Amino acid sequence: MSPVIYAKTAKGRNEVAQRCLGLNSRQRTVLIMLDGRKPCAALTGLLPAQQLDTIVGELLAMELIGPCSSPSAVPPPQPHVPSPELVRVKTEMVKTAEACLGLMAAEVVRRIEQAGDRHELLGVIGHWHMALQASKHGRDSALEHVERVRASLAVHTTESAARRMEDTRASAPA
Repeated sequence: MSPVIYAKTAKGRNEVAQRCLGLNSRQRTVLIMLDGRKPCAALTGLLPAQQLDTIVGELLAMELIGPCSSPSAVPPPQPHVPSPELVRVKTEMVKTAEACLGLMAAEVVRRIEQAGDRHELLGVIGHWHMALQASKHGRDSALEHVERVRASLAVHTTESAARRMEDTRASAPA
């Protein structure tokens, strides 16, 4: 085992956060432990050296890690802190979903809570709005809720979009 120091690439940091590549538990553990500060050999207490070499080779091939020139070359990842406005809007959406959808709110709430930024939340608004429209308790106020949320996120709907939503609401079965 060489004294090489490895650090996660942007793709590796994304994999740690999103779990989208289907790494097995040992690959994931090694990926997390390679922080750009300690040599790879420091992980031999975790796994046998031969197995560690194999996993490091796999992570290198997937471009999830790369050699680091010095321990200070890779800055620690900065945690994503959502803006207070985004937190407020998400809280409003969750409360509305829970009040109008009851037990059926779980999936909508999960999507809202997983949205990490304004763009992702905009992608959830349509699903949230349609769920409100389809519910017995949210049907009458769905348009009002979505307009308030979009205004809070500085997304202005055009009159035609608002009319389309109103038409959809009016044509929904009672």
